[in-house]
Amino acid sequence: MFESLNLGKAFELTRRTMPIILVRLGASILFWLVAIIYFVIVGAVAALIGSAVEFLGVLVFIIGIGGMAALYHLAYRYVFYMIKAAHIAIIAELLKNDKIKDSGGQLAYGKNLVQARFGEVNAMFVVDELVSGVVRGFTRTVYNIARFLPGDTLDTLITILNRVIWYATTYIDEAVLARSFYDEGEDVWTNARDGVVLYAMKWKPILKNAIALMILSFIPFILAFIVFSLPVGLLLSLISSQLAGWSLIILLLLSWLIKVAIGDTFAMIAMITTYYRETNGVEPNPEMAARLDSISDKFKELSAKAGEAFGFRKTAPATPTSPVAPSAAPSADTGDLGDLGPKPVTE
Repeated sequence: MFESLNLGKAFELTRRTMPIILVRLGASILFWLVAIIYFVIVGAVAALIGSAVEFLGVLVFIIGIGGMAALYHLAYRYVFYMIKAAHIAIIAELLKNDKIKDSGGQLAYGKNLVQARFGEVNAMFVVDELVSGVVRGFTRTVYNIARFLPGDTLDTLITILNRVIWYATTYIDEAVLARSFYDEGEDVWTNARDGVVLYAMKWKPILKNAIALMILSFIPFILAFIVFSLPVGLLLSLISSQLAGWSLIILLLLSWLIKVAIGDTFAMIAMITTYYRETNGVEPNPEMAARLDSISDKFKELSAKAGEAFGFRKTAPATPTSPVAPSAAPSADTGDLGDLGPKPVTE
């Protein structure tokens, strides 16, 4: 099981890209420090207004929460995603050439790779949205826990398990995007379209690994919670007895930030290496492309962006350059897809 996860290669790539991982962690901590200060100010203003007019105080607080949501959206779109995109580009570069030119820093180098391939980081974000829609729609079509558990008594468990699968597909999106950097034979739209076709052809081993990696990504959260529980609680109690009551919330937030920066990043790297291993040298299957075209509106949009009417590239793809040949010749086994129906997927 662990051998199939390619953890050794993932650990190596994690170590080699630690500078940009630390940048991601620092950006997350900085954002949430600003967010905490923002909430304190909003709460104080809302309390002051609420002491005079209670309704207005509640309204100000609700508006403040909405403002925080908008701030997070902007930060994710223009800061966090830029860092993640640069990291994906660097991982792909290491898979392709086993080296990077990081004299100006990994973040700057990765951003330059993204701009050279996509033009702008925002363009990669748009491609990512379409890829995510196709991957999640296809996965929901072929793999739904509800089909394997009878009756309605386990609805909650079914919902949780399907949610786990839904979150696991995030790593698959990133692996498909990485393909645009180590296989540059086509434009990014064609590359993304072919990338999801390759996932559909190899969905069983890729999805299995994605679920396992999603679960493993919580190990840093658990370790951080255990390690920091005593010092955080002690520090806050020394500062103020009132702050001691907030120690659990602050501890959970800190542990979650470490999980996102370390756990999710490691899972992303492992998923990219798994996808690379499973699909390297495999050509997109026109029959699978036709199936995706029949069940996914997002795939049709990808095909339209790539300039193809029937959702499949007519010319042969360029073979990716690989520093290490795969251990076994990959096959084009599509798995058990007999239950694919004509129901369109719009996500």
